[in-house]
Amino acid sequence: MKDYSEYTDQVLTQMMLRKDELAYTEIYKRYWSLLYQHARRMLQNDEEAKNVVQDVFLTLWTRAEGLELSGALASYLYTSVRNKILNIFRKNKIANEHLASLTSFIEHGENITDHQIRERELSEIIEKEIARLPERMQQVFLMKRNENLSYKEIALEMGTTELTVKTQMTNALRVLRKKLGPSTFHSAFPFL
Repeated sequence: MKDYSEYTDQVLTQMMLRKDELAYTEIYKRYWSLLYQHARRMLQNDEEAKNVVQDVFLTLWTRAEGLELSGALASYLYTSVRNKILNIFRKNKIANEHLASLTSFIEHGENITDHQIRERELSEIIEKEIARLPERMQQVFLMKRNENLSYKEIALEMGTTELTVKTQMTNALRVLRKKLGPSTFHSAFPFL
């Protein structure tokens, strides 16, 4: 019987792509612990980390025949774990600092700037939530945020009272804080 532990990642990958279960098992043994530790550092949750790694390996096996791995196996696995974690963060609307910290844990793979991508995605989420505010509330919020006008200046421009402007702003902030979560809200609107 062959000793699969002596094969390189490249050879094991080629064998696994042909549905060699022993090659897959060797890859699993070789990388499960490393990927789990990586996921655990990012998620700070044992069960979520195990689930992420299990999902990556399940996907690797079930889609093995159709996979086109152009780079190193380690890069593919780390990138898969990273992407699953980013999806978890996105779903939970975790603040930007968590998303940016992911890149420092990538040992292999592409050197794209995830931070800029995540920042853009977060900005899009924030803008969508602002766009969902009622029209007058949105107008007050944007005048305060974009033009840095006082409540008095906004009231004059809108032809209303300062109290109405203050109430609209308070309501807008309450809605956005609820929709975005406290940490995302405060990182997005440090002026408030």
